[in-house]
Amino acid sequence: MKSKELKELRSETLGELEVIQKTAEAEENRDLTEGENSKVDALLAKADDYASKIERADKIEKSLRESALISGVAVEPKADKDLEKFTFQGAVRAAFEGNLSGIYKEMDQEARSEARYTGQSFRGVAIPASVLTRAQDYVDTANQNRVTTMSFTDQLQGNLVLASAGANFYGGVENMKFPVIGGITSAWQPETAGTEADGEGTTTNVVLEPHKLISIVNISQESLVQNAGLESAFQRNMAASIAAKLETALLSKADITNAPQSIFLDATASATAVAIADWVGLETDCLDAGVTTEGARLAYVGDTDSYKVWKSLAQIAQVSPAYDNRDKTLNGIYAFSSGNVAADGISAKAHCLYGDFSKVHIAQFGGLDLLFDPFTYGGIGIPRLLVTSLCDGDAVQNATFQKLIQS
Repeated sequence: MKSKELKELRSETLGELEVIQKTAEAEENRDLTEGENSKVDALLAKADDYASKIERADKIEKSLRESALISGVAVEPKADKDLEKFTFQGAVRAAFEGNLSGIYKEMDQEARSEARYTGQSFRGVAIPASVLTRAQDYVDTANQNRVTTMSFTDQLQGNLVLASAGANFYGGVENMKFPVIGGITSAWQPETAGTEADGEGTTTNVVLEPHKLISIVNISQESLVQNAGLESAFQRNMAASIAAKLETALLSKADITNAPQSIFLDATASATAVAIADWVGLETDCLDAGVTTEGARLAYVGDTDSYKVWKSLAQIAQVSPAYDNRDKTLNGIYAFSSGNVAADGISAKAHCLYGDFSKVHIAQFGGLDLLFDPFTYGGIGIPRLLVTSLCDGDAVQNATFQKLIQS
């Protein structure tokens, strides 16, 4: 029997337990009868049996997925868990009310099952990776129209300027650590036996690990019931907020406590001036560091001050502008600007990272944890929702990236 079917059976068993308990509570909170106690014992044993079978089925299914991933064989997608009934608005409402049932209870159990591999802990309502990585269909209660939204992880990726520049993004990773094979260098080896070390190549790897990010959402009780647009707005704004914080850490001038390490910080300082020759110098320095143009995703990722400079650069050989605003290219290479680059709010000087962004890897681990906080702003009727996510990012061969910091 598949894990999904076992989880459904266990959920039904737990539902029977809940009925017995609530019946006794409704009758002046009486003690359970002898017959009810016997039934409770049987149901608990049954639930425990299902739990062990679910754990075994999850391991088997995970092993099959990993085996298929390694061999390149396509695997049959998971059966539909009737996810059309699941909405983020419903999950937020469940966190607000402290009451889990139906599809929300099933998905909460699945997320906690996934957590055995990510090490994630949940304090509130859990949303599993299988929900975050799935495009969502739901009915807009305001006009009864069917709406399709991008998956949460696709929205997260779409908000990352680094992903637009060519970084690799992995959503819903279900492992505690996610190793990435990076650059491999080769070296000639002499034929003389025993001298292999003289001709060794090297392999550069990174291991992505979960970093906890907490997002705070102030949301009124009325909007949970009345706001038909909350579903798409919640996903869109949450994805944008997580992406901004993650990218700020990866592109900061200094490492941020408890956050992923900065790629910008570890890049090679290459230029301090902003004439066209200095921007081209980033390109040649990157080539000199061993980056080839074939198959690379070369790009500039600069702050808003870099964008100002690009727009004012003189023409090249009086033929074409250095920066093409229509194609978003600088000297024929894609150039992206973001307020998250070196975002300390102080400097008015250009900061820019240049390199092969296919060497950058970003991961979002597991699911989301929705925890309702009724106290902080409870007095004015605006409860808070704490949303916990796990993310990381890094680059292989980081020193090949070049950075410009205007003096």
